Amino acid sequence: MAEVNYQNLREKAYAIIKEKIVNCEFLPGTPLSESKLISEIGASRTPIREALNRLEHENLVRIYPQRGVFVTDVSVKDVINIYTVREVVEPLAARLAAPHIDLDALRYYYEIFSDDGAVYSLTDHFRIDRGFHSLIANSTDNDYLAKILLGLYDQNSRTRILSKIRVKERQQEARLEHLEIARCLMERDADKAEEAMRKHIINGRNTALKITT
Repeated sequence: MAEVNYQNLREKAYAIIKEKIVNCEFLPGTPLSESKLISEIGASRTPIREALNRLEHENLVRIYPQRGVFVTDVSVKDVINIYTVREVVEPLAARLAAPHIDLDALRYYYEIFSDDGAVYSLTDHFRIDRGFHSLIANSTDNDYLAKILLGLYDQNSRTRILSKIRVKERQQEARLEHLEIARCLMERDADKAEEAMRKHIINGRNTALKITT
């Protein structure tokens, strides 16, 4: 029973710290205080350290002996590498999802993206954004491809959040791009869905590069 509780604390620590990093509550370059994490999460030092070691393997933190733990920066190289993969994989995902995607689930997002007067908090905006892209990834009927994309979204989340915070007009542009992708998918038009997704990824990459150069 103690082992189960310990594992739960380790997973809890990992999930909480990761969420704060990918949602930019812990900004790139921020030092992480082990004592504050222990107090906030309610776990002992060992599960916190194991969670941080796991996050280092995922390239979300860097652990420096005698210096401490820091959230990794978002570099130009990171942006280029992530978007290079997304530009290849995500248009393919849109193509593969077109015949399979649940139209009721898709209609939910289509209605959201159609409302040009809606005002969302950043938290809601990114929840909707992640949900839409995850729906497409999970509708490809290809578990391997979906796993790749969902992992990329964790890495890419910080860049996307920072780009929308610092480049305000991008939020409106992204809404319209999402609307077009959703429309193409609702029509089961794989060719147009693939092209609309490619355009969306390229525009996202260009915006992301603005905040890292």
